[in-house]
Amino acid sequence: MATTLFAYLIMRFGISVGGFVPKTYVQQVVENSDFRKYDDGLRMILDCTPELERGLTERLAAAASAGIVRYGLHRQDAAMMTCFTPSALRSDHVHFIDGARGGYASAATALKAAPA
Repeated sequence: MATTLFAYLIMRFGISVGGFVPKTYVQQVVENSDFRKYDDGLRMILDCTPELERGLTERLAAAASAGIVRYGLHRQDAAMMTCFTPSALRSDHVHFIDGARGGYASAATALKAAPA
């Protein structure tokens, strides 16, 4: 618990310790979070308002009707981040973001269930 409290205080108050600079690390988390396109498909987690979600859903449905895209969606109220951080002092840490309750797997199920 002491280690967790120590890390919390460092991050919360931006205290540099040794070569670790919290502000730099947080920026690297953003830069190193996975957002790439794989297998000719774009996969992403969005944090947006209900209005934006409705608008995106309508546009995707219209594009699917026109034969432009195929898509799968899964709505949820939480996300999780899995991190590979060899060292907090290096910039090569990678962070994968997914929905906390199914995320990409549930969206893929919805995609597969949609008419081709």
